[in-house]
Amino acid sequence: MRLTALEIKKKEFQQKMRGCDPEEVQAFLDQISLEVETLTSEKRELEEALMSTREKLDHFVSLEQMIEKTLAAAQQTAVTMQEQAKREAELILREAESERMRKLNDTRIENERLECAQLTLRTEYDVTLARMRSLLSSFSAFVASLERDRENATASVGGVPPVAMSETGITSN
Repeated sequence: MRLTALEIKKKEFQQKMRGCDPEEVQAFLDQISLEVETLTSEKRELEEALMSTREKLDHFVSLEQMIEKTLAAAQQTAVTMQEQAKREAELILREAESERMRKLNDTRIENERLECAQLTLRTEYDVTLARMRSLLSSFSAFVASLERDRENATASVGGVPPVAMSETGITSN
């Protein structure tokens, strides 16, 4: 059983022969009562401080756990983001390589088409040039034939060119 300061102060003793001086005992009891009251008050204050400190400790432990969870989540997020960025970079590289190959193939096809068109144009040019030479040769032969006919006609008429010749627009020099 615990004693309170009040119980100590109010404690009474039976008197016996040759007992202690009652005033001295009472003074000592008063002193002990004050000391117990002071210690009890200090104990209550310390218990309140301890309770407050425990509450703060619990709060800080809770904060620490939350920070640790947040840090772990942030680390996991960073790892996830790195992996995702790596996958995206690989995808971009694959797409770029695919686009490069497609453009290279398109360029190759266009080059082949242009070479074929160039060959076709050269052939058409050569054919046209040959036709023009043939036409020019035929026209030269025709002009020569006309000149011969004119000379023959002039010799047979006595030097006067026939009317049909002047209507063609060809004159002698």
